[in-house]
Order: sequence, then C-alpha cells, then structure tokens
Amino acid sequence: MRQIGIFLGLMLLSLVSISKEQALVDSANIYYSNSKYEKAISAYESVVSNGFESAELYYNLGNAYYKSNKIAFAIVNYERSLKLNPNDDDVIFNLRMANTYVVDKIDVLPMFFLSSWMQRFIQTHDSNIWAIISMAGFVLAIALLLMFFLSNNIAIRKTSFWIGVLVLFVSVMSFNFARKQKLLTELEPEAIVITPSVVVKSSPVESGTQLFLIHEGLKVTVVDKLGDWREVKLSDGNVGWLKKSDLVII
Repeated sequence: MRQIGIFLGLMLLSLVSISKEQALVDSANIYYSNSKYEKAISAYESVVSNGFESAELYYNLGNAYYKSNKIAFAIVNYERSLKLNPNDDDVIFNLRMANTYVVDKIDVLPMFFLSSWMQRFIQTHDSNIWAIISMAGFVLAIALLLMFFLSNNIAIRKTSFWIGVLVLFVSVMSFNFARKQKLLTELEPEAIVITPSVVVKSSPVESGTQLFLIHEGLKVTVVDKLGDWREVKLSDGNVGWLKKSDLVII
C-alpha cells in the first residue's frame, strides 16, 4: 500500500507540474499574441529552465526572440526546434530568414557527394528516433526469423528469411546512425555566436594571436574546450578559440 501511495503521490506531483508549465506556455502565447515579446520570452524560458522542451516550444521562443530583434537567440531556438523535428517547414523557413541577418557568410568546405548525401539523410531524424527504428527493426527481424524456423511452408520460410535479413540490416544501420548522431551531439556540439562581434584567437589565452573576426548568429562546431575557452571550427574549416560566454550550445 505504501508503494502505491508513493506512486500516486509522484503521479499527482507530475500532473501538477505539467499543469503549471502548460499555464506558463498559455500565458506566453497570450503575451506573444499581444506583441509583449519580452514577457513571452520570459515565460517560455521559464518552461525550458524547468526541464521541459518540445519542437513547438523552441519554435515559439525563437519567434519571440525574432520579433524582439534578438536574432542570435532566435537562431539558437530555431536550431533546437529542428533537432527535435528536422522536417518542420515553418522552422526551416524562419531559420533561413533569421540567417539573412547574420553578417558572416562562410563558404562550406566541399564534401564528396555520397558523404554529403549520407550526412543529410542521417540528420533527417534525431538519435532517439533512429534508436526507436533500430529497436523496432530488431524485434521484427527476430519475429521473421522465428517464422523461418517454425514454418513448414517453403515459400513462407524463404520470404521470412530474406525479409528478416533485410530488416536486420536496417536495424543495424539505424543503430549506427543513432550512435553517430549522439556522438556528434556530445563530442562536437554545434553552437551559435551570441556576442555582436568577437575576435577568434589562436590559443585559449587573452594574449593569443588574433586570427579573424566573426559576428553574432554564426553557427560553429565546438571541437575542444579548456577552462572558460572553447575551440571552434567554422564551416570553411578555419579553427580558433573563443570564450565560453561568447557561445550558446544548440
């Protein structure tokens, strides 16, 4: 009985918490509709800081920042929304519009077309979706292989075997895609520059050689860190060091 009581108590607390966050989202939506963008931002950020996230929440927050002319933070939240829902046309369009305000136009290093296609394909889903596909494929493959072993019908045995092998291959590939997405997110996360303009240094010290100047809104990849410094790589291959405070991880 005590365990049931604890469970019900936790469920009640969870429902209260969800209700509270929904009330915050509703108030943020009202603020946004009334063009009170700063208040909308504050309400949306409160929800995010409490550990709640969704593609729609980040999209709405990005719109509020965009309306407040805080383009770098709008880009951050559009990018976060796309990580959760990579195929949302509205987010893609708004992100493209926000990026027109970014001063730096960095050329992308050329990539072998097969590698480029594969990278774009992997990015169509986040690591969690690929993991779900992998698990579902594995279960289906096991069921088909059991059908192969248990059936006495030759046609069914042949069909279940080859489909099972194909589904198992898809499961293994999906697992690999999930692993790659997770490693990229954890080991080399992407970030947005939020400082209006900042000089990239050759080393993680104030006295480091000044390499080049970049501006807010630019997306970079964090490849290393040392104390309060982060080594970043641009899409054209250039690398250098910035202060942690100059960036927001997507």
